[in-house]
Amino acid sequence: MAQKDVYDELAQMEYTEDVVGIPITPAFMKLLRLQFTPEEAELALKIRLTGGTLDELAAKTGMPKGQLKEKLMVMAEKGTIWFDPALPDPVYKVVGAAAPGLVETGIWGGIRHHYDVELGKALHSVIAEWGKERLCGLGFPFAPVWAAISALPPDAKPEENLGEVLKKEGHWSVSLCPCRLSAQLDTPGQHCGHIIETCLHSGPVSRWAVKFGIARELTYEQVLDLLRRANEDGLVHTLNINNCVCNCCNDCCPQFVGQLKHGAQILIPSPFAAESDSGKCTACSACAEACPMGAITVDTFAEVDRNRCIGCGVCVTRCEPKAMRLVRRT
Repeated sequence: MAQKDVYDELAQMEYTEDVVGIPITPAFMKLLRLQFTPEEAELALKIRLTGGTLDELAAKTGMPKGQLKEKLMVMAEKGTIWFDPALPDPVYKVVGAAAPGLVETGIWGGIRHHYDVELGKALHSVIAEWGKERLCGLGFPFAPVWAAISALPPDAKPEENLGEVLKKEGHWSVSLCPCRLSAQLDTPGQHCGHIIETCLHSGPVSRWAVKFGIARELTYEQVLDLLRRANEDGLVHTLNINNCVCNCCNDCCPQFVGQLKHGAQILIPSPFAAESDSGKCTACSACAEACPMGAITVDTFAEVDRNRCIGCGVCVTRCEPKAMRLVRRT
């Protein structure tokens, strides 16, 4: 199979087999050529996104299990194959678009390979194209927003508390945000200043990412501290899809850019909305400046547009006079 053909087929597989798919663009083709050798691309086409156990893949590829296992481990370290290391006979899968996927895994672990800077630059375009052409085209909101833990109202249920939800997983880790890191690599000086080590993993994805140096393992207390620091930095907790939690800014995140710039309904607001106590509000505007959705206006006191508010709680933790709070939506 010619080198051009194998990458074209790999791109088509990612586009059609992933639930969302990645647009086949020059930037994505460059990413594939950087992250897969021609031999790895051919192997990926046999493994597919559905994957298989070592025995199944050995039978499918005709490759001795020992040799196949070595190749799978190399690809796992590069972020192109993933599996749960805790299982005695795991299913090895080619990563799809996200969670975990090719819009993330290449630089989740930072600059580790000779090609990673170029990959990161290409990824900046890939993320933007993926957001505009695929996420915006879904036609429905799919990305849940989680309220900041310290901003949760008294009637919040355990399943509405991200900390309680993550506590059940038993394994946690953090990686670098590919959206912000790729922006820094591709457009230095033209990106936001938010913290970068914020992509949170749990369960099987976390075990895989830690095993292959793609993430740094955390204790549960460190998870809570990470969520606190992300909130203090003005980032919004989103997703928890396939054990992956994002801490998003409205500058680099394709979910926010898609909703704010392109008008797509992508974010699912939390069960709560911000509410201002006009008697306590000093009209300092800290909440309005922090709001990632532009949902707060301030005249004599802060007013919240509930149609724009996503219930993230960033405004609540920025409000020194404690005039802002989250209340359950009705």
